[in-house]
Amino acid sequence: MKIRDKVFKRKSGKSKDKWIVRIEYLDETTGKTKYIERQADRKGDASDLRNKLINDVRNSHGQVAGIRSIHSVKPQIDNLRLFFGKRLIKDITTESLIDYKLWRLKTKTEQLGRPVKIATVNRALSAMRKMMRFAFSNGWVLKDVFLNAKVIDMSNEIERHRLLTLDEEMRLLRSCQGERQIVYKRKGKEIKATISINNPFLKAIIIIALDSAMRLGEILKLHWQDIDFENNLIRVLATNTKTERERFAPLSRRAKRELEKIKEISPGEKPFPFADIKRSYATAKKLAGIEDLHFHDLRRTAITRWIQQGTPLALAGKLGGHSQLQTTMKHYTANDADSIKEITERMNNFHSQLNEAKQIESELVN
Repeated sequence: MKIRDKVFKRKSGKSKDKWIVRIEYLDETTGKTKYIERQADRKGDASDLRNKLINDVRNSHGQVAGIRSIHSVKPQIDNLRLFFGKRLIKDITTESLIDYKLWRLKTKTEQLGRPVKIATVNRALSAMRKMMRFAFSNGWVLKDVFLNAKVIDMSNEIERHRLLTLDEEMRLLRSCQGERQIVYKRKGKEIKATISINNPFLKAIIIIALDSAMRLGEILKLHWQDIDFENNLIRVLATNTKTERERFAPLSRRAKRELEKIKEISPGEKPFPFADIKRSYATAKKLAGIEDLHFHDLRRTAITRWIQQGTPLALAGKLGGHSQLQTTMKHYTANDADSIKEITERMNNFHSQLNEAKQIESELVN
């Protein structure tokens, strides 16, 4: 793979006086040229960063840019294109971004027929920010339109706290294997049939997510060489993570057992030789009778369980791949109902003891 690299000191803009590392390479899967740009405070650090990026590109066969799946970004870009149309990038202003936000919030989703959530708009604007800042760093525009612009407002997003219960977990895993009854009509007659279900890949993915707190993209990008069966560890490459930081995830006994099963039917480099599980996961949820369960909720469930089992918050966040402790505290300690019940019970006990003490004191005085 041919890789071009450049290290230079930026003379203007937001990253003025920073050392810039730029990598250019050909993505062999798409045939397109891709670019990576990072910055460092010192020239020596920039040189080390360049070497690391080159190694990452070579080891991942050029998939460094695929930190997030293109399947999730494409709808965002399509909606941005609907609004901005053929407008030149140099004509996009901060006011344009605000207009897009207001326009998007008024539209309704085709599937659900309800207004688009602020979180959806924020994701699209985040993709837009990356594109605009890439254009600014390359000198295609003279201003970073997102600088000091309060367009992306994360505080208005409704936080999701959905957790998988143990009963739901058992039903979900059962829906990946076994037999089920189906009823259909043929020539006007109702026919009952028994069909066998066997999806060891989906079962392994669900268990890994529940026990290792790995993101779906991280699981699907795993190679067999990343799984240490002897030491019960899973190596999550930096090129496959959201935060671009390598980490190790725990490999539970049951996850190890499921991986060993599929190793016999998946002899290639990867345990999971596909890019998506949307249909099979939706089918499993339907069979299990589970509603409103995103795959990412399994990751939230895993980290919350770690914390409930006594794992320190900082360690749980580190194992989960969070770059900031606030992320763990905000999204992955969603045990509010149980916590409120426990606090309420403590208050009631305290007040009961206080009232008993006052009553005894009153009786003694009288």
